[in-house]
Formats: sequence, C-alpha cells, structure tokens
Amino acid sequence: MDIAVETRALRRVYRSRSQEVVALDGVDLRVARGLRYGVLGPNGAGKTTLIKILVTLLLPSSGEAYVDGLDVVHQFRELRHRIAMVSGGENVGFGMLKVKEQLWMFSQFYGMPSAAARRRIDELLERLGLTEASNRLVSALSSGMRQKMNLIRGLMTDPRILFLDEPTVALDVSAARDVRDEVRRWMGEDPTRTVILTTHYLSLIHI
Repeated sequence: MDIAVETRALRRVYRSRSQEVVALDGVDLRVARGLRYGVLGPNGAGKTTLIKILVTLLLPSSGEAYVDGLDVVHQFRELRHRIAMVSGGENVGFGMLKVKEQLWMFSQFYGMPSAAARRRIDELLERLGLTEASNRLVSALSSGMRQKMNLIRGLMTDPRILFLDEPTVALDVSAARDVRDEVRRWMGEDPTRTVILTTHYLSLIHI
C-alpha cells in the first residue's frame, strides 16, 4: 500500500509556567495515497495541532511523522513544495489587494512561473465562480468568496496532498457545496491526490 501520511507515537505537549496540556498523545496514523481521509473530533481534540505538525508549521514533542514519504522535521523544505493547507475562516494576505493580485502574489511566493500562474489562476477562478470578482478587493469579499479564494490558493500549485482544516466553517450551504464539489473534482483529475480533512461535523467526512 502506497502511504501518503504516516505518524508513529506522535505526541505534542504545550507547556507554560503553570500548566502542561497534552494535545496529542501517541497518535499512530496511516493514510493511503488517493484517499479523502477525515479526522473527526470536537473542538480542542487536537485536530489542528495534528495538521500543523503534518504541514511543518509545528514541531512534535516526540514521535515521528512522514508526509509523502518525507520526514516533517528533517525534510520540511522539500516537503513544502508537495503540500498545501487551507483553513476555514482564515484571512490570508492583504485586504487592500484585488483577488487576482493576491493570488498572483502567492503564486510568486511558491515560485511558480508567472505565465503559468496566471493561466492557473484564471482557470480556478472560473471553476469556482469567482471570475467576476477577480478585480474586487479582498476586503470586500463575503466569507464564502474568501474561502473559495483560499481554496484556489491551496490548489494553485497542484499539491500532492491537500490539508483542509474545517474548510466549510461559517459558510452558507451554497458556498460549502461549491468548496466540496471542487475538492472532489480536483481529486478526480488524478487518482494519486490525497486530502486530509479535519472537522467536527460527521457529515463533512464524506466531502
């Protein structure tokens, strides 16, 4: 079985002067490539902590974690070119920029060739119904439009593994459906693509 994500005895402890909080306590996880895998649990269960470790934003206290065959601690630079993360309700970037300007800016952060980035941005804007909003200020977007823009940012580089942390939180039914439909379509284009989804809604496990 080709493994996309694996953790072994993964542990994360937050410490302060007065207390110690165990967010993850010996997590063993194996996710096969090509799956939509749901991490279900209530708020405070450690879902976001797990995702942040897997996308190299947070170091584990102990244990091991591998994503796309790479160690998240020692091979994080190489790994970051293969993954993307989208969180629900996040305000990423600069509100004074227009939608297309902001997406192009992120494409340059990722090192995409400019012409290819512009083609990819236009394609994804059309697929998610944001073409008419492409010249609108990010600060003027609704929460649903902003989350679609965030998803475009995540899909722009065609990652091998996409991490979605509560991707439809605070979205209306229509916007949430559009996000789910695009994730399904993106996975359908390449059977090796993998999605790791965190949520506290059981229904979203079937995104």
